[in-house]
Amino acid sequence: MGSGSRIGQCKRRFFEGEQARGEKEEEASHVVGAFGEYEVRKSESGGYALCKSGEVVGAFSGAKVERERVVFELSHGMNLEVSDKGVRGRLGSEKAELCGLMASDGGIYIGSQKTRIYEVYFDSKSEVLARAFSNLIEEIYSEIPRDYTYFKETSRGKEIYHKPRVYSKRIAYDLEALRIKGPRPFEFHPPLDLLDNDGKRAYLRGFFSGDGNISKHGDYYYFRIYSTCKEGLEELREMLIELGFHPSDIHVKHREPKWRDLYDFSISEEEHLKFIEEIGSRNPEHINIFQLIKSKYEREEKEG
Repeated sequence: MGSGSRIGQCKRRFFEGEQARGEKEEEASHVVGAFGEYEVRKSESGGYALCKSGEVVGAFSGAKVERERVVFELSHGMNLEVSDKGVRGRLGSEKAELCGLMASDGGIYIGSQKTRIYEVYFDSKSEVLARAFSNLIEEIYSEIPRDYTYFKETSRGKEIYHKPRVYSKRIAYDLEALRIKGPRPFEFHPPLDLLDNDGKRAYLRGFFSGDGNISKHGDYYYFRIYSTCKEGLEELREMLIELGFHPSDIHVKHREPKWRDLYDFSISEEEHLKFIEEIGSRNPEHINIFQLIKSKYEREEKEG
């Protein structure tokens, strides 16, 4: 199912009645947004009504009103955006971050009709990231994943890994419809048609938490994003450009035949602080370095 079908589903769910109030209620209200044939009105009690050509097509208890759009919250981490471009579905920030996190180190498994196994999982040596995945699943879908731990041989010896997973047909199909993973191994793609700027930042935060790298050489820090999927990495780079960043070109590291080539791009040092403030990370190692970098900037400003 493509992104267009996904948006269509959001519209159908909305027009079928994901409302907080009845359509026929009459209450004093005033216009807070007008977008072509659509108009958003706020009632005295605080509720919002969406009207199309003068007719109420839905009502909600809350809305995010901005100069160029109004955003209503739907179920399962989805939003409905009304603007001059019409009505379209958007991912909420929590669901966008979940998609980014899963694109880095997660997956979706839908078994055959015979096995009837439906699994959504995340695989990481970071207990903090595993917990972040579980919290996002619970917040969006009201289900609690179970964390399965195992040991893995690494260059530093045996290390414990976390693999929280939830067995749910509805969650598996809901995320599968976004086409965030596959179809080829290690392939990922951001659901670009469903991401506004807030969603792009959240998606990038999730992905950087899992597949971002910060290294230090001398007095300089390097922020890099890695992947073996060049197409997905190109889409991440384009998202950053749309958000006002100036990432480097994509570089490739050719590896021995049994390994896939590794691609990466970096964030310039001049934009590290912007990246920290606008994108950020849930990875505790990243967060510690962010604090050091912010402290460095603060010292330099004082020394002026």
